[in-house]
Amino acid sequence: MFNLPLHPLVVHFPIVLGILLPFAGLTLWWAIKNGHLQQKTWAVIVLIALVYTASAMVTVELGEVDEEKVEKVVAHDVIEEHEEMGETIPWVAGGLLLMASAGFLVPLRNSHRFRMAFALVSFLAVIPLGITGHSGGELVYEYGAANIHLPAKTKALIESGAFYTVHKDHDEDHEKETS
Repeated sequence: MFNLPLHPLVVHFPIVLGILLPFAGLTLWWAIKNGHLQQKTWAVIVLIALVYTASAMVTVELGEVDEEKVEKVVAHDVIEEHEEMGETIPWVAGGLLLMASAGFLVPLRNSHRFRMAFALVSFLAVIPLGITGHSGGELVYEYGAANIHLPAKTKALIESGAFYTVHKDHDEDHEKETS
């Protein structure tokens, strides 16, 4: 019933959380520092960092599951490069989780420094996330990694060139029906 690979579906969680984290961290740092929110509100950042770390770990594991199949259509060294980059993301996320926790646990007088440092480092942490995501996009769109998951009938249509004709005709028929 559900035969799509899980890695491309789950990978969006750590990407979104990794990008959300610095903005949320900076916003809460400012709000807490200026007395608009209580210190304990920083627990939201710790929670986001925890889910980011967990989702990054799950994503890496699911990538390992898909790797063997994708190697049938993409060169091993290209996949290996993406895999190595991807394996750094749980470490980055885990480091951010530790920093976020420090911002929650340190004594009140020092917590603002930890939180500001967290916000700045989490902005920098988007860089390896973006590079890894880009290499995953290259696997799909440049090297055709998604093609391994296509049904045999669709593969045959694409290889024959008929796929584009069939879908163009379908789009034209649909356009006529809606006009």
